[in-house]
Amino acid sequence: MKFLPILLLCASTALAGDPKPLPNQASNAALDLSGTVLMVRNDIQLALDGPDLPPGYMVVRMKVTPKSDTPLRISPDDFTLLSRKDGQRSPSLSPHQIAGGGTVLVVKQAAKQPGGDGTTVNGPIWGGVSIGRKPTVINDNDTTVRTATAEEDSPLLKVLTEKSLPDRDIKSPVEGLLYFAIDGKLKPKDLSLIYQGQAGKLVIDFK
Repeated sequence: MKFLPILLLCASTALAGDPKPLPNQASNAALDLSGTVLMVRNDIQLALDGPDLPPGYMVVRMKVTPKSDTPLRISPDDFTLLSRKDGQRSPSLSPHQIAGGGTVLVVKQAAKQPGGDGTTVNGPIWGGVSIGRKPTVINDNDTTVRTATAEEDSPLLKVLTEKSLPDRDIKSPVEGLLYFAIDGKLKPKDLSLIYQGQAGKLVIDFK
């Protein structure tokens, strides 16, 4: 019996040396990760200070803490959200992919078109490219090409960019949002966040 306390102490020491990962967290020798998945529209709206995302997106509020003074590269591209319930998998999306960033080209050209009486009349010929959002109409009788900035056409883009997890070398903790295209009736426990970057590979299971 006198050896029982010693055995219990050894067992507790062994368990303390191999702690079970906490929900919503993951870590290794290089960094600590902690995150909260936002699935309810109101929670996402609060995280973005007002604007709302279209249906079909989820947001993860992420904190990354490096463990050494050596600069560590961190990027939203390091993260993937996985649904263990139905197999959906989404890489982290850039604000431009969500808010329709890119160049919008709209062309209106005056051209000769046949009239009903055999004469010709001036009429528009339309052409254009729209990436993710409604193109801007330019009213001009001459051939016109307009490059519309994303900020003009998508106020959401600026907010998503400001709130996003930074893409840079870090030596101190950083926080930011990650955006994913995951849809359906899911619960946090159905989701895992996979990090695969300069510090190796880590998985966060949400609760």
